[in-house]
Amino acid sequence: MLDGLAVMLLAPLLVGQEVVHALGWGLVWGLTTRITAPKILPGAERLRATVSGVFKAFMALSMATWLLGAVVELPQGQLVAQTIIGLVTALGFRVVGYIFSSRPRNPLRVVVVEAAHDHGVIPEWTHRLSGGLMEAAAVCRADGLSAAIASVAPDAVLVVPGPDLAGREIQRLAWTSESFGLPLLVSTRMQDVTPQRTSSMRLGSMTLLYVDEALRARLTRLVKYVWEWLAAVAAVVVLLPVFVVLAIMIKLDSPGPVFFRQVRVGRGGEQFRIWKFRTMVADAEALLRTLDHRPGHVLFKLRVDPRVTRVGRMLRKYSLDELPQLFNIVLGQMSLVGPRPGLPSEVAMYDRDSHRRLAVAPGLTGLWQVSGRSDLSWEDTVRLDLDYVDNWTLLRDFGIVVRTVKAVVRGSGAY
Repeated sequence: MLDGLAVMLLAPLLVGQEVVHALGWGLVWGLTTRITAPKILPGAERLRATVSGVFKAFMALSMATWLLGAVVELPQGQLVAQTIIGLVTALGFRVVGYIFSSRPRNPLRVVVVEAAHDHGVIPEWTHRLSGGLMEAAAVCRADGLSAAIASVAPDAVLVVPGPDLAGREIQRLAWTSESFGLPLLVSTRMQDVTPQRTSSMRLGSMTLLYVDEALRARLTRLVKYVWEWLAAVAAVVVLLPVFVVLAIMIKLDSPGPVFFRQVRVGRGGEQFRIWKFRTMVADAEALLRTLDHRPGHVLFKLRVDPRVTRVGRMLRKYSLDELPQLFNIVLGQMSLVGPRPGLPSEVAMYDRDSHRRLAVAPGLTGLWQVSGRSDLSWEDTVRLDLDYVDNWTLLRDFGIVVRTVKAVVRGSGAY
């Protein structure tokens, strides 16, 4: 309502309309929407929630201005302009508030209320999954919450449900948290599921968390395929002179073909041949048996590989050897952004979780590319790829492409 009040006061000055317009706008604002985000969230998350709320408010208020104009016979264009200016003004107040917020950017301090069988496990698990954004200031049972809050003055209370900690007991904990003026967080123990895929719903007396399907947006994925295909075609045309220069450098540096082709596994387990610029000596596969290869490991990468040529080291450092995979994108075998394409021998060792990576087409780049590349462990690579598959959006793809440019320029994690 504070945002609505501010807009009510400012709108007449901004658009030169009668006060009644601003009063009507502020009333609709207060009744239809509430652009808020929990104060305990990091600034970026709070701002993201606010922006999302602004878009929802715009839809509601656009309809309201149309109805108001039909009743009072006011100019539609002026009402729409007033709505947009009001929304931007409200968002501006929030942005300024975040910039000058006095809350330190420290980890969120919580009192963890855990079940008896979880003793000592939940705090470490919570800290690891939160990426250091949350720390346990105290750990207690349900009956010790008041004493724990009084002793450590936390930012919030975190409840991890269990067989002996559910239902009415959690409701009582909410009452206790409320008496101290603290928010209550209830963990779902789900990993890497973004808020955009979740919503709460009520069935009878039960409050449930609804998790939307990760791969349902077929139209949006069609948009992804089309823009990536067009981008790949354009890149091939633009980079043809670069391809020619690199091909000459490879031929002059060592004997052997310019391109290296290798069987990889794509979407749904279908195999295809990936294109790369050759970075190793011609008999690299035969020399593999003489190297310290650890059997049973899914990935095999040497920081200093004697099979890599002089030009090959430069190509790998800046990921130039990956450029021919643009042809794989044009052929529909790969995506511009997606999970790392695996070898058949690697896929043969996949566990159930790792097979989820094959639900989408592999990518020329991805979260693994911008998060460390070859420096990542296999477990981290799988975690990042699963996060991408389950929480994919077009906007996230664009962000990964931008981060890829930075990673390639720095040459970090490539060998």
